[in-house]
Amino acid sequence: MDPDELTGPPTKAVALAGFGHDNLRLVEVDPVTYAMRPEALASALEADVAAGRRPAAVVPSVGTTAVDPLAQIIPLARRYGMWVHVDAAMAGSALLLPEMRWLAEGVEGADSLAWNPHKWLGTVLDCSLLYVADPGHLIRVMSTSPSYLRSAVDGEVTQYKDWGIPLGRRFRALKLWFHLRLDGVEAIRARLRRDLDNARWLAGEVSSTPGWRVLAPVSLQTVVLRHEPAGVVSDTGDVLDADVLNAHTLSWADAVNASGKALVTPSLLDGAWSVRVSIGAESTKRQDVEELWSLLKQAAEST
Repeated sequence: MDPDELTGPPTKAVALAGFGHDNLRLVEVDPVTYAMRPEALASALEADVAAGRRPAAVVPSVGTTAVDPLAQIIPLARRYGMWVHVDAAMAGSALLLPEMRWLAEGVEGADSLAWNPHKWLGTVLDCSLLYVADPGHLIRVMSTSPSYLRSAVDGEVTQYKDWGIPLGRRFRALKLWFHLRLDGVEAIRARLRRDLDNARWLAGEVSSTPGWRVLAPVSLQTVVLRHEPAGVVSDTGDVLDADVLNAHTLSWADAVNASGKALVTPSLLDGAWSVRVSIGAESTKRQDVEELWSLLKQAAEST
């Protein structure tokens, strides 16, 4: 994961599980792809074992900014008996496309994977999916069977109260079933491909425009970009004044959001502010992305 993401889901999970922040390791990432470096993970594991610690779990990401190499990470984790949880909150939708299955190469060796259809797929909030290779792990930890919770079909049906913390839950799967039935898989795939194509178009426009830069690989529908004015960033891409660049980035991002025409997300990358453009709303067309690009340029050049 990106070392700058100090308040992300893994940090929250470590706190809730009782491990404590001192036992959280943020693994070094590749400076170009921002994917977890397997050799850095190996070094961290070796150091912890040498110090008498026991590695418990690793959380690779198949996400919008980076795609961690599962095929290399999972066998390494297996050597240490670690749980492997794959975070595919956004990218899970892309796995509906045969041409995007490379994102999850090696995932069959993972213990669990999380995916949120309420994001890019467009299923009504909230609808998160958790796949587990062996539900028995959850049942051993979460199950409880006082007399008032027993039924005549225990052992014959799946009792989801034994799979997690809450005893009762809403029927979230129903909204996903309706979504698939109403739209159909092929229509959803067509929309996902449209979003991927629009993201690549925007990345191409940014890369070919002087003073603008795409900062991370565009694997999915999110483009991480920045406007780099002359005098603040050199011709070779070196940042000459980080404070001025950060202030400029936040200023024009705020201007875009204040316009009410679009919403972009400022995000820290390598300790500096960037802007994430996520193209995934169901009604978004190429014309919308073209208008957004014009708005971004206008906002950046007027601040």
